[in-house]
Amino acid sequence: MTQEPTEWRWLDTRETVSLTELSHCCGMSEAELDELVDYCALQPVTTAEPERAFSAHWVTPLRRAAKLRQDFDLDLFTVAMLLDNFNRIEVLQRQVHTLQALLPVQMRSSMGFQ
Repeated sequence: MTQEPTEWRWLDTRETVSLTELSHCCGMSEAELDELVDYCALQPVTTAEPERAFSAHWVTPLRRAAKLRQDFDLDLFTVAMLLDNFNRIEVLQRQVHTLQALLPVQMRSSMGFQ
């Protein structure tokens, strides 16, 4: 089974996706995504009309947030807070990995890091 090339493009966070594409892949309506932009929880790369573009890095957190929204019947303001927390966690994880990479190998193994 082969995957569509567009699916792979979304995995590359350097790419951009349109509002329509983002809506389609994360299961939220364009109006809901617009509301998340109004809450400053979702930032477009370009604000040019007729359709804004977003970084493809939003695909994964929006999918997670949309699933949690459906599972727990969350409102969009709560989804906005989830997105903010997902982004904070991602930044912190990158910082931890960077700091772990700076540790000497002996310290990493003795501290339980791989």
